[in-house]
Amino acid sequence: MANIKNIALAGHHGSGKTSLAEALLYCAGASDRLGKIADGTTVCDYDPEEIKRKGSISTALASFTYEDNKINLLDTPGILDYAGEMQSGIAAADTVLITVSAKSGVHVGTRKAYAAAQAMGKSTMFAITKIDDKDANFFNVLTELKTVFGPTVCPVVVPVLQNGEIVSYVNLIEMKAYKYDASGKAVEAALPDEITEKEYRLEGLVAAISEAVAETDEELMEKFFEGEAFTQKELIDGIHNGMNNGMITPVVCTSALTLAGVDMLLKEF
Repeated sequence: MANIKNIALAGHHGSGKTSLAEALLYCAGASDRLGKIADGTTVCDYDPEEIKRKGSISTALASFTYEDNKINLLDTPGILDYAGEMQSGIAAADTVLITVSAKSGVHVGTRKAYAAAQAMGKSTMFAITKIDDKDANFFNVLTELKTVFGPTVCPVVVPVLQNGEIVSYVNLIEMKAYKYDASGKAVEAALPDEITEKEYRLEGLVAAISEAVAETDEELMEKFFEGEAFTQKELIDGIHNGMNNGMITPVVCTSALTLAGVDMLLKEF
């Protein structure tokens, strides 16, 4: 039972839930091709009306295995007319993965998904999607998430920018950077000194995640105040405990089009 993970995908209409589900299935090897909403070829939007509308109208279930875990994805509709389907999907899940577009940020559907998850006592994560878009701004959306949902919001995967372009992604738990080739395969890269040309620096992001983990346990808090760095296991366990207790809401970034960051999201499951 401990190896069965029920994950609900929720969020505002058009924030990339179904496309992210498609990318997860493809990267996990459960699907041999990457379907697209525009072509009506996604696994979760199979109903003729959904294909016509290019949007989900009911909750769809898709399952796959990854590293000895059985993952059940519940792709819920973001259209507010079908909010009951979203509520049902969240009720059946252990964790709610809320998608937020890197282009448009927090919307009413984002707030409703988070509120429903909180009301039902579910652990939550944010996936900032469409990170490949030319109008995407990860750090603006991250700041908005912190403003709207509070200090529990904690980034764990962030993009590295140079001259406005994403050159790699940093996993703050592993403290490793990765680049992605045209096929979406990750290759380890050098860690940067700065994440953007402006305000976000790597040490500040690491300090933020360490402080969030410290809040979950008294022993970790003592270690944090003594200036000791947490081990990778302590960070992972602390984040999972914080999620289960509603004290941490991790944030990752992904592109369903290029598959960037999807492999790191799978590791979070």
